[in-house]
Amino acid sequence: MKDFSKEIINIDGVDYTLFLNRKGIVAWEKLTNASSKAEKIENRYETFGLDTKEIEIKDGDNPFELAGSDVDEFENDEKELIELYKKLYWIMLFEEHHLNITEVEKLWEKAESEYGAGQLIALAVQMIDDANSNRTGNNELKNLKALRPKKN
Repeated sequence: MKDFSKEIINIDGVDYTLFLNRKGIVAWEKLTNASSKAEKIENRYETFGLDTKEIEIKDGDNPFELAGSDVDEFENDEKELIELYKKLYWIMLFEEHHLNITEVEKLWEKAESEYGAGQLIALAVQMIDDANSNRTGNNELKNLKALRPKKN
């Protein structure tokens, strides 16, 4: 059985079915190169704040200039992530509704005003996790005797 995830989302009073399977995840990755972009952003945030050098503040200083370009990078990262997830929603909506990317972008804007980007992204991540897990498989698997034990 193919693993998939299916959810209903109500946007502006209309129910939409989101459908995601592994084929959709692969398509999303090919369209957006999502995993490498997410890794790049994650690495940037892991190292953020590790520079423990204290900044000397004087009268007349502009706090945004002292912070450097980090603020702009954060805003760009947020926009980039939202664009990634808009494309995922396009894939998830295409199976049931055959919407084009422009229609999905308009729906995203409505959904974002209703739910917020954070919840929309959280739902997408949940659906990716569900599609990648074997929820319908046999949970009472036997041990394969021919399989050698792993060495620690």
